[in-house]
Amino acid sequence: MSHHYNPDWLSEEALLASFVARQNDFAFMRTELARAPLQGNVQHYLLVGVRGAGKTTMLKRLAVAIRREPDLNDHLLALSFPEELYQVKNLSDFWWVACEALVDELDYLEQSHEAEKLLLAIDKIRKQGDKNNLAADAGFKLLQDTCAALKKRPVMLVDNLDLVFDRIDKSGRKLKDPHSPAYWALREALSTTTSPIVIGGSVRLSDAFIDYDKAFYDFFLPKRLGKLSLDEMHSVLEHLADAQDQPEVKERLRSNPARVEALYELTGGNPRALGLIFELLRNGPNSRAVEDFERLMDITTPYYKARIEDLSEQAQVIMHALAVNDAKLGLRFGHTAAEIASYTDLPTTSISAQLSLLEDEGLVEKSPAHGRTQYRITEQMFRLWLQMRATRRIRQNVISLAKFFEAMYEQEELQAVLKEGGGTNVVTTSKRIQGAQERVIGSYVMEALDAEYGAAQQNIPEGLEGRLHKLLSIEFIEDFLVTKLKAPDSAALVLKEMRNLGYEKHARPLILAFEAALEGREDMLTELEPELQGATMHMYKRLTGN
Repeated sequence: MSHHYNPDWLSEEALLASFVARQNDFAFMRTELARAPLQGNVQHYLLVGVRGAGKTTMLKRLAVAIRREPDLNDHLLALSFPEELYQVKNLSDFWWVACEALVDELDYLEQSHEAEKLLLAIDKIRKQGDKNNLAADAGFKLLQDTCAALKKRPVMLVDNLDLVFDRIDKSGRKLKDPHSPAYWALREALSTTTSPIVIGGSVRLSDAFIDYDKAFYDFFLPKRLGKLSLDEMHSVLEHLADAQDQPEVKERLRSNPARVEALYELTGGNPRALGLIFELLRNGPNSRAVEDFERLMDITTPYYKARIEDLSEQAQVIMHALAVNDAKLGLRFGHTAAEIASYTDLPTTSISAQLSLLEDEGLVEKSPAHGRTQYRITEQMFRLWLQMRATRRIRQNVISLAKFFEAMYEQEELQAVLKEGGGTNVVTTSKRIQGAQERVIGSYVMEALDAEYGAAQQNIPEGLEGRLHKLLSIEFIEDFLVTKLKAPDSAALVLKEMRNLGYEKHARPLILAFEAALEGREDMLTELEPELQGATMHMYKRLTGN
């Protein structure tokens, strides 16, 4: 049984059997834990990644390693915190939750006597404690004393650590106090030779971690969990096929890799999406990437709908604008606050305040690297889901992007097969034409696509896949566009004409790559929305030969 949104429910055996990706990240963290002494200074870590990146799974995998592997369990004890800590209102509560996690772990290790003893101590000391002292450390002292008696050093595995920090010092968060007393008290507690080791998960590096005058500046070592590689994605899917005795899924992976590669680009290599993609491959043997993606968006609708509805009304308006406002296409990171204000008819001051809150929640990210600060939605799948739930025109832009990905990878596969077999290149069966005849090719392609890609055309044209293959052909890219790049003025006119014809709606990676090649802005390719980066870089390499 799969737990796409609750990996903590997996049994240890199921987790070990399914833990295929992020082996290097796990090996690094495990080695660091093995080096940590029973007494002495230690490093604390923060796993940073978008929702679904595998932070919870990594924390659970580390807990299993600590329990099972002698060079870890001889001096360490895993304290697995619940993913949501709704009961934490202050630092004192945080330490009591740590004690309860220790009770859980002792019970799991069948040390029932020690677990009951600690549970009674928690109840007794909490009743006697000063409830007005929000930073009281009675829980911390009990945790330390219990672990000392057990001759173990606790490893606190805390998901959503950034949200915990928000809760333990509310006054500091509201007043934007750079010297939050609860933060400094926590830092002091974690800086002794017997202090717990903290490995946290977070969707972002909040101010508490990165501002030089904050308590945790340079205190946690960040470990980013980025997108999986395409090879890792294939390994995970093949492993799932073997584990579930589904050889037909492995065959589909081999026979139609373009389908999987297109889904990889659309989902951003998100580990959570892999289990869903596997189900799609198993249940839809002859589906195309577009059909798979539509089903994926449908499956995740309850999750994303709950998340967007949990936001304030203004925040919902801004998230919608960030997702669907395509008035500023081109080589950009996102939208400025002024552009969002213009689109939503809200005051810029209100937009800026809401963007700050959304950034704190990890829903929005920003970049000041190219002039005025630009913002965009952090999670690729969340942004695409909002687009798929928007107007028909916006939805079709996403569908067209999926078709572009699949067409691009299908053509690559065909070229590779033909190259290996020494056969004729069917994509370039027409002879190469040089000199003045290049203009004939360009004119032919543009005229052939004009009717379907006119600026007023809002629907996805019938037979789009065939026309995309023509756009991706050597005749159009290498023989026409590459030649045009040698004459910048001419290339600028071609770029303008392609946009006038609406190419950007259905072949955006190609248009963005052509613009980057024309303007010498390769650096902007890594600033694009994640779903565009891979395909756009691929097109850029074809255009420039780099």
